[in-house]
Amino acid sequence: MDEKILTLVKNCDLSKPMFRARSSEVFDLGDEKVLKLYFDSVSKENVDIELLNTTVAFETGCTPMECFGKVEVNGRQGLVFKKLYGESLTNMPMKNPAILFTAGKIIAALHTHVHSAHSDKLRDVRRVALETLDNGPFTFLSAEESEKLKNYISALPEADNIIHLDFHTDNIMCDGDKYQVIDWMTACKGRPEAELAMMHFLFHDAELFPGSSKLKIFLMSTVRVFIYNGFIKNYVKMNKGFSKDSHKPWDVVAYVLRLGIWDIASERELLQNKIKAEIKNIK
Repeated sequence: MDEKILTLVKNCDLSKPMFRARSSEVFDLGDEKVLKLYFDSVSKENVDIELLNTTVAFETGCTPMECFGKVEVNGRQGLVFKKLYGESLTNMPMKNPAILFTAGKIIAALHTHVHSAHSDKLRDVRRVALETLDNGPFTFLSAEESEKLKNYISALPEADNIIHLDFHTDNIMCDGDKYQVIDWMTACKGRPEAELAMMHFLFHDAELFPGSSKLKIFLMSTVRVFIYNGFIKNYVKMNKGFSKDSHKPWDVVAYVLRLGIWDIASERELLQNKIKAEIKNIK
């Protein structure tokens, strides 16, 4: 890595993160760069995966977020990225409420752009799901259920489309009329239907703002379903051969990935029940 970047990292004030996420903190390094510093719970393998994914996404034009390499700071792993400007799509309605009526179309256009890119360098989403079943929190499944599910996933069609798999509004940056996709840790290659399945879960059932009031949760739930309906309507228009139900054969893959990768306590029972229900429907 360039010595100038290493100096920026060395001089970074770690007491002042720009923001904090589930797996990392992000710091402004200056010189149009940021440091994403991971918590100890994130494995070296996952950091390497995000480095690869972001590099592929940048090289294929899916994101302008260039990655300059990996560093270690006080025993924590980190990646240095190009700094992107703007607000997340989550925060935009507070500044421009009208964007709620176009958000679905914006997200559909971003998905269409990403899914039009191809790469053999990324992990196959089916393989990731199968590995997750072997290594994740799936003891609630019997051996027979697990084998049935693995056979189903293995038989799903192969593809090399780039899919993001965490395409919620916090991972879309808005800068004027420019919209940029960030946070590529979960990206894979595979059928776009796998992405649609994850989107259906994220915009209907994913955890919303822990600790918030019931009223806020209700309002946000209503808003995200409204955005999703706009998204899927526009995605189907932009992409021939898809329908609003195209996600269904891939739903169980989304559930496995969500439970295995994130294992969020408030979602756990729901996902376990959904996975068991999907297995029962496998013929």
